[in-house]
Amino acid sequence: MATIIKAKELIIKGEDDMLELPMDVREDIAAYWREQTKLYPGMFNGPVYSVLNMENNDGNVVFECALSDYANYKYSEAHDLGQFACRNLYAGCLLKTSDGKCIVSLNGVGSEFTGKIQFIGGAVDPEDRDEVTNHLDPLITAMRELEEEVGTQIRNSIEGVGETHIITNEKKFGILTILQSELTADELLAAFEHFKESTHNNEIDCLFAFGKDNKDELEEYENRQDIGVVEFLRSIL
Repeated sequence: MATIIKAKELIIKGEDDMLELPMDVREDIAAYWREQTKLYPGMFNGPVYSVLNMENNDGNVVFECALSDYANYKYSEAHDLGQFACRNLYAGCLLKTSDGKCIVSLNGVGSEFTGKIQFIGGAVDPEDRDEVTNHLDPLITAMRELEEEVGTQIRNSIEGVGETHIITNEKKFGILTILQSELTADELLAAFEHFKESTHNNEIDCLFAFGKDNKDELEEYENRQDIGVVEFLRSIL
């Protein structure tokens, strides 16, 4: 069960701190990662932020983080590392279309999460920073992932930024921003199909449009979802 928090203000601390690991833990993670990349050659071990602590004061959310990597996060999912676990901080978006639909993605064969629905997004990168303040900006992450995963046409269709929510199961912390597209659901799905055909990207199989008229179809994905997707969609539809 996911915890969903409407964020009024968001602060991320510890942007330059490193999550220190003992040598034996590092060796175990390296061995695990070698096996995983044999199974999923497309996996990339980039930097991610681990949430050491999250405080929520009536929607004013403060994350205290340290830099780790994706290999540690994946290993932490399968093994209890206690204080050395990587609790991944990621950011993404829920697309709302001009005709009132909500868009989520279904992972394809190029993903380690094939067949699972999720919000479009990914790990917060150390380079995802506001140009003025130089602080991490999850909206930059969401926009970057949006363009990489579904294409420039959909990225350029965004005409408004809505509410931000935190979605967590205490092992993974998502910062979800609602983005308003000027495209209808049919136009947006067609734009994605064109992007997919032109790039041969198989990380996302397809996009789904959910509205009040097909809200009941969410039940099919109860056991095939990233944290909080079904719960969040039900709450806003």
